[in-house]
Amino acid sequence: MRGADHYHSWVATISPDASAREIAQQMKAEGLGSLVVVADGKPVGIITDRDLMCRTIAVDADAESTTARELMSQPLVTIDPADPLDRVVTAMAEHGIRRVPVTRDGHLVGILSFDDLLVSLNDELDDLVEGGRRGFREAQRSARARQLGYDIEARLRDLGEQIERLGGGAKEGLLAELDEMRKRIRGRSS
Repeated sequence: MRGADHYHSWVATISPDASAREIAQQMKAEGLGSLVVVADGKPVGIITDRDLMCRTIAVDADAESTTARELMSQPLVTIDPADPLDRVVTAMAEHGIRRVPVTRDGHLVGILSFDDLLVSLNDELDDLVEGGRRGFREAQRSARARQLGYDIEARLRDLGEQIERLGGGAKEGLLAELDEMRKRIRGRSS
């Protein structure tokens, strides 16, 4: 699984010159916890609601004059849509981040959160469990079919022994029929 397989292609962005108040208002209006800061069409940083709180409110910074450029986390850690899951998880863990912009050739194409990864992994685990269940049921059916074949073979052998004791012309016809049935059963069970 690629880590960026389930990223969101819509990303809320903001200018580096936006004020802390504008950032807070946009986050509130859009119901988001982060905004990617974009300059000249390229992502340069990210601001989370925690950044906003710790770098503005907690230090009594002026919400009108403090800008995104001052608040954003940088350097920006990004992933490529083709990055494998282990690269994404490692990047998040090494940098202590829960959201990572997805870029292709330096251009923003999406965003991936740790929660997105958890949902994706949960879905994959559900698929694996269901596949295991199907395989187990199939194995049970196959084992039952094999056992049924063994049981039929044993019963045919018993019947053959009984016919052998009968003797006469009926014996040859019934034994030929039994041999034919054995061949068909063996052909199906193999």
